Amino acid sequence: MNHGFAGQFAPAFLREDGRRTATDNERVVMALLHRTGTASRADLARATGLTAQSITRLVDPLIERGLLVEGTPQIAGRGKPSAKLRLVADAAFAVGVSVMTDAVSLVLMDLTGAIRARADAPLLSVDFARAAAQIASLIDATVTKAALDPARRIGIGVGVTGYFIGDGARLNPPAQLEPWALIPIDTMLAERLGGPVWVDNDGNVAALGEAMLGAGRTTGDFAYLYFAAGFGGGVIAGGAQLRGSHGNAGEFASILPEGWPQPNLENLRLYLANHGQPYDDLHTMLAAFDPADPLIDGWLDLCTPSFNLVASVISAALDPDLIVLGGRLPPVLAERIIARIRFTNPERRGHYRPTPSIAPSAIGPDAAAIGAAMLPLRTAFFT
Repeated sequence: MNHGFAGQFAPAFLREDGRRTATDNERVVMALLHRTGTASRADLARATGLTAQSITRLVDPLIERGLLVEGTPQIAGRGKPSAKLRLVADAAFAVGVSVMTDAVSLVLMDLTGAIRARADAPLLSVDFARAAAQIASLIDATVTKAALDPARRIGIGVGVTGYFIGDGARLNPPAQLEPWALIPIDTMLAERLGGPVWVDNDGNVAALGEAMLGAGRTTGDFAYLYFAAGFGGGVIAGGAQLRGSHGNAGEFASILPEGWPQPNLENLRLYLANHGQPYDDLHTMLAAFDPADPLIDGWLDLCTPSFNLVASVISAALDPDLIVLGGRLPPVLAERIIARIRFTNPERRGHYRPTPSIAPSAIGPDAAAIGAAMLPLRTAFFT
């Protein structure tokens, strides 16, 4: 992975060798249980191609470490009763944080992938130290409210708007997050929040969240368009995240030529202000404006060529099953955009090139925080 990472796993999460959280084969077993929920030892042997003895050598230490639990054998047809294995939800949890230009949101995700708590708040200050202090306080309060054991926190994943400049976790965010620009966010947050900390851009983690709980349940090939103060996204191809050489795959705003309207929500806020509907920031606008307001038609008219170009390039270059419109974009507004998108797709010999379906995000504005929470868990146990 080429996103930023700083810190070390707590000794409680390491194997007896004190070096690793899990071996490659242990990860295979845990990943299977993460996807299926439960499986018997025989099920795991069939799925992995390993012998029953090998599965036992993998499973028993995971049970001893409290990561797996085995239920009571159940009779299912003929043959020996089988006991089902499952991940222990409370064995570990991860924090996923989404840092936006004007707000912060987070989720707590347990080892099974279940969301145990959510929280969000306006970002009180973009000053890095003050924002980090607010995030730390929000994490502590949410963990306490969810009655989770702080010692079982495996790590913190953080999604931040902006693109990587090719030097670790240094991002180039919009102007509203100037204090966060070009600094080693991973190491600085690890010092203030307690490591380990993973940092990725918001489009990448939102696509990962959608893959886990949204569109990824029906297709392993989709492009995710992330709408917030900026405009970006992420790509899932063959069920895996496509990140590119520098972690910037999915920076769809760069498709648009200079001078074309950038279809982000900050530009919508400015458009509304210029037409008599001022809002102090995105958080305020999204809480108060009506996405079905006819005034929005003017902004959509300006941005439709940009939507069409981005969608057409995605279709031609990536050939996904689906394009998802998400981030902080309200579903009603997403539907209005979808109704306007037209692909560049000339007919040839009576045929048109297949084009992707387009749909609003299935999980909404939590996608970035959900995907961020998966980063520690995947690194520790599933990748």
